[in-house]
Amino acid sequence: VIMAGLRRSAKLNTYRNDTRLAKRIPNFEVKMGFGLHVGWAIEGAIGSEYKVDASYLSPNVNMSARLEAATKQFGVPLLLSEDFVNICSESVQPQCRQIDRITVKGSIQPMGIY
Repeated sequence: VIMAGLRRSAKLNTYRNDTRLAKRIPNFEVKMGFGLHVGWAIEGAIGSEYKVDASYLSPNVNMSARLEAATKQFGVPLLLSEDFVNICSESVQPQCRQIDRITVKGSIQPMGIY
């Protein structure tokens, strides 16, 4: 839904159709990557009296961030961890294709990515 929204965005279309931008950055395109993992996390408020943001801390949040970063290396918009695929319904699991098996920094357990 998010990726389709990016393609339909009127504001982004103005940039896509801007001839000055097209000359400076040929084939300009907004891309987003998503890394999905499952697990526990601790939420905390970080900021000052003027601005407060939520922050989430856990190895599981770090795994999601690593998966998101890896979308660029694999050239895909979405990567799922094996743990995430395992909690998906039986009708969804067959639609997920394993593309690699990796061991991430700080872990000794290999994990499939889909």
